Amino acid sequence: MPKVLTVAPGSLAEELQIEPGDDIVAINGQPIRDVIDLQFALAGEEISLDVRKSNGEEWIIEVEKEYDETLGVEWEHATVDKVRLCHNKCVFCFVDQVPKNMRKTLNMRDDDYRLSFLHGNFVTLTNLREGELERIAALRMSPLNISVHTTNPELRERMLGNKKSGEILAQIAYLAQHEIEMNTQIVLCPGWNDGTELDRTIEDLAQFYPAVRTLSVVPVGLTKHRRGLADLRNCTAAEARHVTAQIANWQERLRPRLGVNFVHAADEFYCIGDSEIPSALYYDEFAQIENGVGLLRTLLDEFAVLEKKLPQKLSRKRHVAVVTGVSAQKIIRQVAERLNAIRGLTVDVHIVSNDFYGDQVTVTGLITGQDIVKQLKNQIAADTVLLPDVMLKDDADIFLDDYEVEQVRDQLQKEILVVPPNASGLVYGALGKTHALPARRRYEATFARVQNAVSGS
Repeated sequence: MPKVLTVAPGSLAEELQIEPGDDIVAINGQPIRDVIDLQFALAGEEISLDVRKSNGEEWIIEVEKEYDETLGVEWEHATVDKVRLCHNKCVFCFVDQVPKNMRKTLNMRDDDYRLSFLHGNFVTLTNLREGELERIAALRMSPLNISVHTTNPELRERMLGNKKSGEILAQIAYLAQHEIEMNTQIVLCPGWNDGTELDRTIEDLAQFYPAVRTLSVVPVGLTKHRRGLADLRNCTAAEARHVTAQIANWQERLRPRLGVNFVHAADEFYCIGDSEIPSALYYDEFAQIENGVGLLRTLLDEFAVLEKKLPQKLSRKRHVAVVTGVSAQKIIRQVAERLNAIRGLTVDVHIVSNDFYGDQVTVTGLITGQDIVKQLKNQIAADTVLLPDVMLKDDADIFLDDYEVEQVRDQLQKEILVVPPNASGLVYGALGKTHALPARRRYEATFARVQNAVSGS
């Protein structure tokens, strides 16, 4: 049963005198099995809560609330019962490639369809229990994000190390039949699921459009900590250009039939191949931007709008440093060059290579605090350092290696300004307009998807 971990000040739960340690036994007389039962039950406007207080008292609370009003509590477990763990042994699993002394959450492999529905996590559907596909359909748990990787049953079983993984097309067909919307992805491993296998997967999934709304293709990520794992390698620049061309050819074939491009390459392919970032039309509705598909295009387009409003000079001189990873450096340097045309503003770009995970990991979001300190200590002339918040934990100023932002600040002896990884964050951070900075991104569960499912929209 759901146990309350924290209660937000001023929340409905606080008003109802619900406290940490209390259990929600039932809602509207129905026992709560997991977070899905909980969220659907709480979506109503009139609810009855059976609460077991931490001191053993039994309360029944009748409450009227707004349709989209939450209780304002954090639960002891994200799924109320326990997070469903991954049973696969994927040849490309990133968790198998991290140091063993990392914090526990970084070594946990979740594969939970409930977190896919509520948070947008990608899942493989290989550990569904009997009746759970039917539950997804009955509760209209849409959209789901599904890691497909390949629709070749034998190849998928080899890549995922799970004999149940070959059922993916039948599972997708069932969900499509019941109008469940899906976003799908392929982690592309050279020599495994590229070439003709990639063609096969694109063709198979496109037949389910619009139920399968999008397909993203992302490059495999390999660290220096791979030991005793499958023989994999990264895409070369030539292979990255071949993949983007192959996807562009598929778009040309699919667009007249579907009305959309459907399949998209992740930004990293364009960085690896040193290719031009496609226009916004390429990305349809940017449905997989949180999967690294279209982030650089949105940054460029947003900057083009902000550029028209840039001042010619600053009233007070300002010198800032921007920290970024290897893959995004070309775009960041391009923006910094334009900012440096403002009189009184100096923007330095500092590229941090990934010593912690290995130099084959080039994305900004996997840069650690210790690499920043090791590579930039005594190297920064600027007064203020801009750090993209994708380097940090969602709910705290902590890097992947448990370095805190304060530690980096103290080691560099510089002011640290954490900014969103977009054009607004870069521009307003550089100009010192902290009041105009967009809110830090936080990937928290909301009622949005539950409301859509309940209303059938």
